[in-house]
Amino acid sequence: MEPTAPQPDRQATASDETTTPEVSAGLSPTVAQPASLPTIYTPASEPGRLRNDRPDRRTTRNYSSLKETPYHGAIVVDARSGKILFEERAGTYGYPASVTKLMTLLLTLEAIDRGETALNDRVRITAEAAGIGGSQLWLDTRETDLTVEDLLYGIMVHSANDAARALSIHVAGSRAAFVERMNQRARELGMNATRYVTDHGLPPGDSSQPDISTPYDIALLSLACLRHPKTLTYSGTELHYLREGATMLATRNALAKRVDGYAGCDGLKTGYHQRGGWSLAATAERNGRRIVSVVLGSPDKATRNAISRQLLDRGFEALETNR
Repeated sequence: MEPTAPQPDRQATASDETTTPEVSAGLSPTVAQPASLPTIYTPASEPGRLRNDRPDRRTTRNYSSLKETPYHGAIVVDARSGKILFEERAGTYGYPASVTKLMTLLLTLEAIDRGETALNDRVRITAEAAGIGGSQLWLDTRETDLTVEDLLYGIMVHSANDAARALSIHVAGSRAAFVERMNQRARELGMNATRYVTDHGLPPGDSSQPDISTPYDIALLSLACLRHPKTLTYSGTELHYLREGATMLATRNALAKRVDGYAGCDGLKTGYHQRGGWSLAATAERNGRRIVSVVLGSPDKATRNAISRQLLDRGFEALETNR
């Protein structure tokens, strides 16, 4: 079992683009309709494509910072064939921050598939979940109406850390048990350099090693998420309302917005904390072709968004050239 991470302090811990959920009334949610997906590649051992057979290289080394200009590492992949279209330092360690929530999403969806929980199951809000800092839904232990699906929207649209903790306790019984599942699933997917210590991506409060991964590993995770038909329902949603319309969630992914977004982008997940910089696992579909790009460790949000657009463009151009 992986060592447990200390509970972050609500006031002292950095978060993924922290904001408070907006309050609205009488508005209809903007819900993404998933694009028609081509078959998503399942990695094996083919040269030139994402592989799941690389030697283990997990580390417990604790880096003070893993970010640089324009990024610490990046990769672009054809989601249908698994072909690597571009990579630069794709195997370098990075701190994914809230990109970690992709694994939280995947494990929850797989638990639903196994019949261990259901989208409409109500989730008990514990004091532990309500005490998580950073970006949050401001969960309250008195709440009894929030469902698994509500919290999936919470983690994917608003990047809510308290929602991630509530889901992990609901699915696995405890944070520690869920994180153990995260690491086991990472091993099964061939994420050979990934080590999870949280269910949400916040750095531990004692400055020990945060969740650590690589662009390559996050590309593997992204394909696994895309192979599940429900992923884009959550990652592609721009606006969603909870608590009978009182709480509005707005996507953190600028590329997935209808206005000034990236054409065809419907996911996947943003991330930020001070030591890891700004990161984004993005996907877009055009004319039946789907690209995944991963950018880890950019110095600021604008650079991360701009370089992600450029890398998606580069991926689609490469597919057209090779048509």
